[in-house]
Amino acid sequence: MTARRVTDAVTSLAARTFPSSRRGEGRVVRDWARDAVDAAGVRVLARESLSLAVAGLRVRFGVCVRDVRQAPWRPALAALTLPVAAAFPILWTFGFVPRYDYWPPGEGWVLLLNGSLLSVIGAAFAVRWIIVLGAAAVFVGAGAPYVGYGAEMALSDTSTFFPAYGVDLGAASLIPALLLAGAGLSLPRRRTRSLEAGLDRLVLGLLPTAAALVYLLTREPEPLINFASPGLGGRNLPESGDVVLGLGPRYSVPELIEPGKLLTALGVALLVAIVFSWRAARTRPEAALATVLVLVSVALPFAWRVHEYAIVIPLAAAVALTLRAAHAAQRSSTATPASSSEPAASR
Repeated sequence: MTARRVTDAVTSLAARTFPSSRRGEGRVVRDWARDAVDAAGVRVLARESLSLAVAGLRVRFGVCVRDVRQAPWRPALAALTLPVAAAFPILWTFGFVPRYDYWPPGEGWVLLLNGSLLSVIGAAFAVRWIIVLGAAAVFVGAGAPYVGYGAEMALSDTSTFFPAYGVDLGAASLIPALLLAGAGLSLPRRRTRSLEAGLDRLVLGLLPTAAALVYLLTREPEPLINFASPGLGGRNLPESGDVVLGLGPRYSVPELIEPGKLLTALGVALLVAIVFSWRAARTRPEAALATVLVLVSVALPFAWRVHEYAIVIPLAAAVALTLRAAHAAQRSSTATPASSSEPAASR
């Protein structure tokens, strides 16, 4: 193989770092590199090829940044209102129904349950202030224990009271609640959805919660088992000082006692959303970007559940899906319909 063929092959390979939309510039820089090699000899081939590859990567990075910045993030936020809102009633239903059979519920449960239901109603009818109000109620109800409210009866004397196999679902729901509020604010100020369409979406959003209720209501609520002894301030205890076990009142703060099945169901739903979003990213980039936002919001809880270094899995999937959707949105926005440049055919 001659030196010229080696130069052409190496510089052509280095020029492939340029994005497809800027291949013309890549060919120009490639020809400059070849001229430099022809003038100075093969000894500068490595330097010129490296410079060509670095230039292509810089151009590719700039194109990626531009595409991501110009991606349809606002439609993506609007697209995730109902899916995110529908997840909250399922979460708190799994926390409330299996254990609590008293009425009325505490303030925390009022905020969590009613806020979740309110956000689903707002997402179904595309009413931004209802979505924001429901998301704010969920955020306050889930975040109150971390500032010292609602945790007086916590068994471990800590503000964390959402045990779920190592996943603190109280903290895990804070970022999705803020995401839902932002999605609600991205909707138009005036309601554009008809009553019939809103009712259809409301039924669709509440179907998963209805299925969870059917599953959970067949199970008996579990009472709280407590104990007391004279050394712990117990009253009306036998003089022997033995510890007395008994059935106490229902635990008054949220606790997910069957989180394994819930986390599995949510994980499967998110995996299905990733697959469908990847396949539809070229035609519906806003749906793919909505999945990206959800992935980022649950990346930390995913790491809690699996491994601390596993956070790179949802984040890597989010980056790949973002680039695919952003490039597709940029191509669709710059494409010119064929019918716009051709006269209509006469009959």
